[in-house]
Amino acid sequence: MRLIVTGGGTGGHIYPALEVARAARDRGDEVKYFGSFRGQESRIAEREGFTFTAFPSEPLFRPASMRGIRAMVNLMRATGMAARALDDARPDVLLSTGGYSSAPVTAAARRRGIPYVIHEQNMVPGRTNRILAKKARAVAVVFRGGGQGFPGIATERTGMPIRRELRTAQGSLGIGAELANGGPLVLVMGGSQGSQAINEVALAAAVRMARVPIRWLHLAGISHYEAMMDTARRMGLGPDYVLRAYLEADEMASALFAAEIAVCRSGAGTLAELAAFRRPSVLVPYPHAFGDHQRANAREFVEIGAAEVLEQSDLDATRLEARLRLWVDDRERQVAAARALAEWDIPDATERLLALLDRALPAARATNHSGGRA
Repeated sequence: MRLIVTGGGTGGHIYPALEVARAARDRGDEVKYFGSFRGQESRIAEREGFTFTAFPSEPLFRPASMRGIRAMVNLMRATGMAARALDDARPDVLLSTGGYSSAPVTAAARRRGIPYVIHEQNMVPGRTNRILAKKARAVAVVFRGGGQGFPGIATERTGMPIRRELRTAQGSLGIGAELANGGPLVLVMGGSQGSQAINEVALAAAVRMARVPIRWLHLAGISHYEAMMDTARRMGLGPDYVLRAYLEADEMASALFAAEIAVCRSGAGTLAELAAFRRPSVLVPYPHAFGDHQRANAREFVEIGAAEVLEQSDLDATRLEARLRLWVDDRERQVAAARALAEWDIPDATERLLALLDRALPAARATNHSGGRA
């Protein structure tokens, strides 16, 4: 099978596409990654050894603005370029995980009659996936309620392909001897870019709870790390509070394995990883997410008893401490949350998406398809 994967702008779109691409390559398929010049996907795809082709796509701003006009012009230009690149690549099928990077590529595939499968990570579909879903061979969703965003279109819940390094992780915390033993570990993370709002309140909560037998692993984000380190030193936080800019995949696996509860945003990738490790959470939805999708994502975890929501407008150290104590002091609730997350999680999400791609192959290719190769 010749497969094109597309999707990007942010890691939430890139990593699911990349994980399917890795699995397809492992079974012998020919895989290329199409994306944008300005997204993160070029660096990540090339690091993984995939041929990458970029187009001048960018987010769609207000149509009446100069940025909106420029974005529309670039979208039309990128769609034409993507169509020519698809003619050269001659893929059998395409996987789109959404984001502005995928828009011209998927639109060009539709124009060329190339079958494509859409994977929507969030409860509220992005613009690209919502517009292009009607002509897709299949639409895959992550959340149980994800199909609500595609009225009149059949969807299949495949779950979220997460990095295999996390799926196969075993062992205990290995990123700081100071956190090797002690009380419950609270993992704080504000997403790939970090969150100033979460950072400041988590630090204040750690100070308030200094006498409580709790350990903290706080991922501040690269751009916030130095300032947070200075503040933590001035506040005199002890060895039970560890600050990092970010963690590599193996370190993140160790952190999720060791954590008892997480404080984080409610992006789909983050929630899928929490489910894989059966970790309850205090969720602070990003209030400016498109379509308010982070709040919708969080709602499903609240409904199954796996999380509590603390709105950013209500976020302060007192409220965060109260939410954390509700989890840390109630072992029975933690067990129930872990059970609910195990039922929600789909460990073979990558394989399910590959199966959808195989079913989307044109009849002639499907006849010759054997063991993932064509």
